[in-house]
Amino acid sequence: MKFPQWPCFSEKTLKDIQAPLLSGQVNYWTGKKGMEFENKFANWIGAEMAISCNSGTSAVNIAVGALNIGPGDEVIVPSYTFIATSFAVLQCGAIPIFCDTTEEHTIDPNKIAALITSRTKAIIVVHLYGVVCDMEPIMAIARKHNLKVIEDSAQCLGGKYKGQSVGTIGDLGTFSFCQSKHFTTGGEGGMVVTNHTEIGWECRSYRDHGFDVRRKFDLLALEEVSWHVHNRIGYNYRMTEIQSIIGINELERFDSWNMKNRQQYAKIYDEKFANIDLIDNLPLNSEDRCNAYWLYPIVFDLNKLDCTAEVILSDLKKIGVPAFKIQWPEAYGEKVFKELRGFGSTNFPFHSTEYTSPESVNYRDVVCETARSLLPRTISLYLHPSWDEKHIVYCADQLIAVLSNHRIS
Repeated sequence: MKFPQWPCFSEKTLKDIQAPLLSGQVNYWTGKKGMEFENKFANWIGAEMAISCNSGTSAVNIAVGALNIGPGDEVIVPSYTFIATSFAVLQCGAIPIFCDTTEEHTIDPNKIAALITSRTKAIIVVHLYGVVCDMEPIMAIARKHNLKVIEDSAQCLGGKYKGQSVGTIGDLGTFSFCQSKHFTTGGEGGMVVTNHTEIGWECRSYRDHGFDVRRKFDLLALEEVSWHVHNRIGYNYRMTEIQSIIGINELERFDSWNMKNRQQYAKIYDEKFANIDLIDNLPLNSEDRCNAYWLYPIVFDLNKLDCTAEVILSDLKKIGVPAFKIQWPEAYGEKVFKELRGFGSTNFPFHSTEYTSPESVNYRDVVCETARSLLPRTISLYLHPSWDEKHIVYCADQLIAVLSNHRIS
C-alpha cells in the first residue's frame, strides 16, 4: 500500500511563503510574522508568553538557560527520551541526573524524590510519544523542594492534563516543529511558553544574543541607542519569517484537521488492538491525561511471543508497513555519558572537583530498569493526519497478522 506524504503543506502555505522572499523581509526583526506566530501560539495554548526559536533542542536549552541553571547544579531528567533533553542541561554546565520511567513511557513520579540533592535545581519532564506525564505529583514534589519544572513537550503538541495544555503546567514548556513532529515549520523550529513574565523575558534575551529585548526595540534601533545592550550570555536561536508563516498556517488547521485525525486514528488502533492478548500496553489516554498521539507506542507480551520487537519490526518492514522502534530508553548509555566526554580538554563539567559531585556522574552504574525493560518489547505505529482511515486499518491488520505468526503455541 502506498502511504501519503508527511509532512505536507497547504496551497495557502506555498503561496504565503513567497511574500517575505519578494519583500526581502526574511529575518525575525525585519518582518512581523515571527511575533504574530508567537502571539497566536500563546493565545492558542493558554500561555502569557511564547518565544519562537529555530529548533526544539534550542527551546529546551533556552528554558534551562533562562532559569540560570549552570555549573554546580543538577537537573533531573528521564532516561527515556531524545538526547537533546539531557544535552540542554550539559550545555549550561550543569549535570543531568537520570530518572526511570513508568510502563506508560513517561517519568516515574515515585522515583524522583530519591534523586534530589542539595544541588538539584529543576526537573525536566518529557511527554513522550504524546503520552502526558502525571503532572500533579511531579508539581507537588517540585513545590516541596523549591524546584523549577520544565515540560519538554516536543512530542505532545495538543496534549492536556486535567484540561490544561501541556507546556503551561510547569514553569516553562518547550515544543518542537521538526520535520517529524505534529507539524513542522519547514524542517526545524521550536517554541518556549511560560506564564511567568520575568522568565519569559529571560528566554527572549537568551534566544537573541543576550540583548535587552525587553526595551521593545528592534536590534538596529537598540544599537543606535547604545552598544551596551547585552545583559547576559545568549545565542542566536531566532526563527525566520518563512518558518513563522508556515507555523501560523499549520496552527490554523491543527485542531480542525491535524489533531482531529490523530485522535480518530488512535481510536481505530484502540479498537483493533483491544482484545489482542499478545499486547501488554497501548498508549495511555484518559480524561485527566489526554494523549496528543505523536506516535502510537505498543508494548508486547514477550511471554507469549517467540521473538522480540526487533523481529516484529523487520517483518512489518518486509510487507511495507511503516513502524518505528523504541526511542532512546537509556540515554545514560551513550558514549558521551559513559566516557564523560564534556567540554574542552578537561571535559567540563564531568571532572570538575569544584562544581561536580563524582557520584552524580557515575553513569556506568546507572540502570533505569523499567525503561530498559521496554526496549525489547516496544514499537510504534504512525498516525499521520495526511493518511486516510484505510492506511490505519491496514497497519493494524498487518501487525495483528505478524504477531499471530509469532505466537508461542
